[in-house]
Amino acid sequence: MENASKDVRSKLALLKIPSGEDILVGRMHIAEGAGPHPTIIMLHGFPGVIMNLDIASELHQKSWNVLVINYRGAWGSQGTFSYTNALEDVQATIQYIKQNKVADENRIDIDRIGLLGHSFGGFLALKTASTDPSIKAVASLSPANLGLFVHMIEQNPAIESQIYEGIKESSFFLHGCTAESIMEEVRNNRNDWNTFLFASTLVDRKLLLTAATHDDELPKAFFHDPLVQILENDKEFQHKVFETDHGYTNVRKELALTLDEWFRQNL
Repeated sequence: MENASKDVRSKLALLKIPSGEDILVGRMHIAEGAGPHPTIIMLHGFPGVIMNLDIASELHQKSWNVLVINYRGAWGSQGTFSYTNALEDVQATIQYIKQNKVADENRIDIDRIGLLGHSFGGFLALKTASTDPSIKAVASLSPANLGLFVHMIEQNPAIESQIYEGIKESSFFLHGCTAESIMEEVRNNRNDWNTFLFASTLVDRKLLLTAATHDDELPKAFFHDPLVQILENDKEFQHKVFETDHGYTNVRKELALTLDEWFRQNL
């Protein structure tokens, strides 16, 4: 009788996710049914212009658990923002939702966890998956390659001021970081954070990579095409190009459908 009366409706809950000494804001979309359900952790870009909450809602309606997090120092989460902290935040989130009590309360299948990231979040998804074999599937939408920025500046120093100004503008919306601190982080981790260099660790992982034809922020020719060439012989790798901009502004329904179909096959 107790199980029969248990509320198994779909719902949205706020989670307080510990990371370091701080708390992350998590928006947990819990799928309908007793579960446990496969769960997608959604990772936004830098600073978070597009949270992809519409995609989270679409996937939720299609019976996915979706957890949208904000990194330390971003959009209500405690602490200081940094790229290093954000990487730690993703791993802290994975460990948090694997706890028995948390998994039970949110109907999470801890053996079926996937990552979905856009832009900077796409980089976080790839980097996390490269070091965490428990991640079953990764969808990376127009992922940034942080190490590539350093290489591009070395090849053409004139673009450094443009990159600096973009980081400075984004940093305004985040707590505790500056353009200088972000650029120093990237320089210090230029090899570890170069997706082209760690792509070999993703071989045989279930991976979806997407790009936008009119991406002015992370142009397809520089960020997407070389990565596809590295991964194209991997039987688990798929990629798709959308006729849109960096934010996938005019293809939201198509993007959600693509993600739903791909995760159904791979998670």
